[in-house]
Amino acid sequence: MSVGARGRGLIGAATLDAARLRTKLLWFSLAAACLAADLWSKHLVFYPEATAPGFREGDLVGVIAPWWRTILVYNQGVTFGSFAWVPAWTKAALTSGVIVWMAWKLWALRGGHVAQSLSLSMIVGGALGNLYDRSLRPLVEQDTHPGVRDFLDWHLPQDSGLARAFAERGWQTHWYTSNVADVLIVCGVILLGWCLVRYGDDDDAPDRGGDQSPPTEAGPSDPSAGAKP
Repeated sequence: MSVGARGRGLIGAATLDAARLRTKLLWFSLAAACLAADLWSKHLVFYPEATAPGFREGDLVGVIAPWWRTILVYNQGVTFGSFAWVPAWTKAALTSGVIVWMAWKLWALRGGHVAQSLSLSMIVGGALGNLYDRSLRPLVEQDTHPGVRDFLDWHLPQDSGLARAFAERGWQTHWYTSNVADVLIVCGVILLGWCLVRYGDDDDAPDRGGDQSPPTEAGPSDPSAGAKP
C-alpha cells in the first residue's frame, strides 16, 4: 500500500469515527432532553403548592380533561408503587446500575438502529429523572418530601360506556398516578421490546472496529496482476 493510500485510509477512518461520535452524542442529548422535560414538569406542578403551609399529599390541583386529573403524590416505591418496603438507598443503587447498563448499551449500538437508540434514550432520561427525585431532590430543593413526585392521574371517565364495561367485568378504571419519567420509561420499554421481537439480538450487537471500516486503496491480491506485460 502506498503512503498516499494509507493516509487516505486513516483520514477515512477518522471521519467515520467522528460521525459515530456525533450520532452517539445526539442520542445522549435526547436522553438529557427527556431528563430536563421530566424535572421541569415536576417543578412546574409541585411548586409552590408542595412547600406551602397546610399542604396535603393527594390534593387535586387541576382537571385537564374528563380522563386526566392533576394531583400531588409522592411514590415511595418503584413502578406502580411496588417495593415500597425496600430501603431507599437499595432502590437508588439498583436504579443506578440499570441506568449505567442501559447507557452502555446505547453507546455500544451500531449506527442505523434508530428505534432501539430512541428507546434507550427515553429509558435512560426517564430513569435519571426518577433517580434524582428519589435520591437528591430532598437534599437540594425546598420540597423535602421523600419519594418520587407523581402527578399524572389518568383514568376512564366514570360516565363513559367504556368505564361501565370495565366495571361490569370487575376491571380497574383508575390506575396509578405517574409522571413524565414514567411515561418515557414505559414507552421506551414497549419500543425496545418491539425492536427485540422485530429484529432479534442482531439489532443489539455492539460496534466492532472492523465492521464498517472505510474502503482503502490496496494493492492487487495477485502479485502478478500488477506486473507489466
